[in-house]
Amino acid sequence: MDEIVPPAIECGFCLRQGVALPNPRQLTCNHVHCLACLTGFYDENNILICPWEDCRVVCQVPLDNLPSYDVTKDKPRSCDPCAKKGKDNQHAFSYCPQCDKILCARHHESHQEYQEEFGVTHLTINMEQYELLKIQQSKVCGDHDNKPISLGCRKCLKMSCTGCVSSMGTCSEGEHHQLMSLDELVLLLNDVINKLKKEIIEKEEGLEQLFKFTSQTLAEYDMETAQSVQKIRKKRDEQMELLTWKYKQLEEDFQEARLKTKTCITGFLEDKILDKWSQLRNLRHKLHSRAQHSHQCDIVSSYSDTKNTIQQLVDEALPSIEIPSLIKVKDKCGSCEVMLEVVSTDGFLIDEQLKLRPSKPLPKSLKLLYTVSLPSYPCSTKVWNSQILTGMRNKTVATIDSNYQVKGSFITFYNYSGAMEVYKDRLYTTVYGNPWTIYVHDQQGKQVTSWTHNDNDNIFTGLSVTCDKVVAPDRNNKLLIIYSLTGNKLKDVYCPQLSQYFVSLCVSGSDKVVVSDYGSSQVCLIDISQGQLLWTCKDVPHPLGIASYGERYVLVAASASSTLRILDSSTGKVVSQLTDSAIESGWVYDMDISGDRLIVANWNSNNIAIFQLQP
Repeated sequence: MDEIVPPAIECGFCLRQGVALPNPRQLTCNHVHCLACLTGFYDENNILICPWEDCRVVCQVPLDNLPSYDVTKDKPRSCDPCAKKGKDNQHAFSYCPQCDKILCARHHESHQEYQEEFGVTHLTINMEQYELLKIQQSKVCGDHDNKPISLGCRKCLKMSCTGCVSSMGTCSEGEHHQLMSLDELVLLLNDVINKLKKEIIEKEEGLEQLFKFTSQTLAEYDMETAQSVQKIRKKRDEQMELLTWKYKQLEEDFQEARLKTKTCITGFLEDKILDKWSQLRNLRHKLHSRAQHSHQCDIVSSYSDTKNTIQQLVDEALPSIEIPSLIKVKDKCGSCEVMLEVVSTDGFLIDEQLKLRPSKPLPKSLKLLYTVSLPSYPCSTKVWNSQILTGMRNKTVATIDSNYQVKGSFITFYNYSGAMEVYKDRLYTTVYGNPWTIYVHDQQGKQVTSWTHNDNDNIFTGLSVTCDKVVAPDRNNKLLIIYSLTGNKLKDVYCPQLSQYFVSLCVSGSDKVVVSDYGSSQVCLIDISQGQLLWTCKDVPHPLGIASYGERYVLVAASASSTLRILDSSTGKVVSQLTDSAIESGWVYDMDISGDRLIVANWNSNNIAIFQLQP
């Protein structure tokens, strides 16, 4: 059987400095230090001073005679006064039986000075004597003062002196005590403990093997992840290269097809039109000259031939344009694909389809990830640069970082903010007033521009930005006002669904805006470029905050409800719903979606709830 080698004790001073060194030495103050730490703390006579800053006791034993620390010994006891003050790093130096206190070297000196000052004499002993005293000291029976506790039951472990045997009663389950001497019982119990220690060692070995296996598995997992990412990137690069080549080939084929058609049109123009036109013009000039300069007899004699020639040219039909259909490119843009197609009548055909992004699946449930408490009521929220911005009633826009911690104020306004929208590295915010003001800030929170906007000045209003156009409601006149990104009014669109109450807006596709109106209990989709109402939904009672999910669905919050309705953005029909108690059942003015994260601004609860949308 291999000999078990005890582990090296780490130097307390080195360990405190963040370094673990073996082979420590024990000073007379009981502190343990390695030889490296003792360098510089002894004089020319090898007289040491303890390096511990709270000790500094002089060690009378030379460095060469210092014993190595015995690893089989128990850990030295800590000083009682130091432990009482919360400092458990001062090792015991002596013991005062009269005070019943263990003292470190510093408190030992203080103890001696106290005695000298008040003329008191306490005999102290060193720690080796104290340990021997504690081992040899016998416990005395409480009922029989002169008799030590010397017996014990091996079954219930109840101990007694010889005088208590007759009154011990029965053991567990009514059986007699199985008494034996305390020394024998201790040996028996130590045998059991030693067996358990061996099991602990075996358990540690098993855990060590499991640790090695798990660490290896984790390393292999990281390696496999890196390899998978490399494959994904390689596949991406290959597909991008192939896609670039295909579009280049498509462009060349398209240019060639267009050139063929252009050549056909040019040939028709020169051969069919310009040639015939030149003949007619020359004949007309020739007839005009003949009428002016020919003799009357010649005019009469040539009349028949001239008339027939003119009649033949006049009766001849104009040439028809017989060319192939013009080569064209069809561009079908949507949320899912772009299709480029080149078509002609001579059999030339190219049909390329490129998937830009897959359609997001319908979310089936919500999983609450975090809830962030706020100092004031949140009116609006948006995700910007991996952070969450929230406009609050206290006239500030706060920042919530990626660890969901509320940072300082990002922007401070003169009044509370309404809706917010992020577009092309700019933050657009409506600020309450009469009239309202629309502010534009950059990523550092610096104001870029602002302009006033007329609207109902009492209640929360919405805002959206799409295709370089800012859209804000004018509830007084039932209009959506369309601005440029710098605040120039472009036009207005009639929206009869608008009332004088809460209005929220969100973008759903190019030039399409979803309008949620609390007062009329309607949600509608409006094409702002055509000024057309595409659909209206009346199935959400008193709708509030809305958010577009992949341009395919629209999530709508309702007053006095913890349920979000999901609308099909193409039809306006309610296709599903999501419910969670963390959604404020009172007022949710605004929501935002980033990837599969749903951020909800709970007005009454003064918090931002972050959910995961689960398909």
